[in-house]
Amino acid sequence: MADELDNLWREFAAAADEEDPASAQAPARLQSRILSRLNLEQTKDGPLASVSESKAAGRELCVFEEIMRIAPVGEALRKPNYCRVCHARVLAEAMEEAPIWWAGCPYAQFHKP
Repeated sequence: MADELDNLWREFAAAADEEDPASAQAPARLQSRILSRLNLEQTKDGPLASVSESKAAGRELCVFEEIMRIAPVGEALRKPNYCRVCHARVLAEAMEEAPIWWAGCPYAQFHKP
């Protein structure tokens, strides 16, 4: 599966190199759906890194992940993919210009004007 995905991304990159860079960006809804699918695929290999581990690795956390990072809960509650239950993901996948604004949200990055 990983080899197939690698080949697919290489094909996308090669096609994008041939196009005008200004027109090569995928719509925000599509980018959001791809991110959601990649996150689901990652969970098949085992649990995701906890929000504490992600923060320590230098990743910016969204407001909800940051709350879970500082909350007095066990590490097991810091590992779920919170994007799966976040309304930002639902909006990002359904709308081309979703009203998402908070820092650290990967879906918000796709919807910046």
